[in-house]
Amino acid sequence: MSMVRKTSKRRFGVSIPSSMAEKLDLLSEMFRCDRSTLVSNALNEYVHENLHEREEHECEGVVVAYSQTPLSSKLITDFNSIIVAYCSYKLKERYIHVLVVKGSSRLIRELRSILAANTRIQRYLPLDYFEEA
Repeated sequence: MSMVRKTSKRRFGVSIPSSMAEKLDLLSEMFRCDRSTLVSNALNEYVHENLHEREEHECEGVVVAYSQTPLSSKLITDFNSIIVAYCSYKLKERYIHVLVVKGSSRLIRELRSILAANTRIQRYLPLDYFEEA
C-alpha cells in the first residue's frame, strides 16, 4: 500500500512574460512534468525561504551571495554571533560568498537584508526545512 499524501489544490491565474512561459515549457519537457508542478515547486521554495522567518526562532541555514566585492570584515564581525563559518570564492571579477549561519532568525534576516542591498544575488536555504518535510 502506498502512502501518497493528498493535498487540496486551489486554481488561480497568473500572468507572466512570454519569455518566462517559454522557459517553463522547456523545463516542463526536460523534467517531464506539467507547468503547474514546476510553478508549485518553485513557489514552495520561495515561500519557505521567506515566510519561515515570520516568527522569531532559532534556526540554521546557508546564505549564498554573489557580488562584485569581497565581504567586509566589519560585516563578519558584526554578525559573528550567528556566522558559524564562511568562505568566499573569486571568479573573474566577482565573488561567491557562502555563509553557514545559526541563531536568531531576526539576526539572520538582518544579515540577509544587508547582503541583499550590497550583492547582485542573495539566497537563503533554511536547513530546518528538511526537518519539517
